[in-house]
Amino acid sequence: MAEGEPTNGYCSSSSGEEDGDAAWRAAIHSIAQTTTYVSSTTKHGHPNDDDDDYSKPKTQQLKHYHLKAQKLLNDILENTIEIVRKPVPVEDDDPKINESGIRLFKHAKPGIVFDHADEPQPLRKRPRILPGEDIDEKSKKFRKRIRSVAVNGIDILAAANDSCKKSLARLEAKDAAAKAKVKREEERVENLKKIRGERWLPSMAKEMQVKIQR
Repeated sequence: MAEGEPTNGYCSSSSGEEDGDAAWRAAIHSIAQTTTYVSSTTKHGHPNDDDDDYSKPKTQQLKHYHLKAQKLLNDILENTIEIVRKPVPVEDDDPKINESGIRLFKHAKPGIVFDHADEPQPLRKRPRILPGEDIDEKSKKFRKRIRSVAVNGIDILAAANDSCKKSLARLEAKDAAAKAKVKREEERVENLKKIRGERWLPSMAKEMQVKIQR
């Protein structure tokens, strides 16, 4: 009887430890499932059996603050991250940008369509700018070019005076020619008076006036 009692106590103590280990494993397993949901969906591993737990080396046991921190992180992730099982297609290209027309309203049909052929094409090749000739400021060619484009105020005034004098001379010559013509006509009329008399003058007066006006 004495030998049976310690054996029963040993068995009861070992069975109690196993029950505690099983409860502890179940608690850890439940917490791990809630905290590592994303990793459990991506990784497909074999289920852990009791034989595997015994065969594998035991990892470091999690303490109470570890479990509390995992639960806090789990709450933060559940409130901030949304897990989507199927990817949502995202359209990178905006259809409004690709359309080649102008819409008066949002859901209206495109009216004016641009002709892309009329758009200015960018330069594909850089323009080649050649350096100009070296200019010698003391050369005759350079001085001649400067004189051809240079303007002097005194020269302009002198040319204006010359043109004014020429125009006045032409006007005076025109007036003198008109006066000489009138004088010649008067002399001719005086000669006709002496030859033919005064009777023909009324009939010739209109013709004389027209000739004088011309």
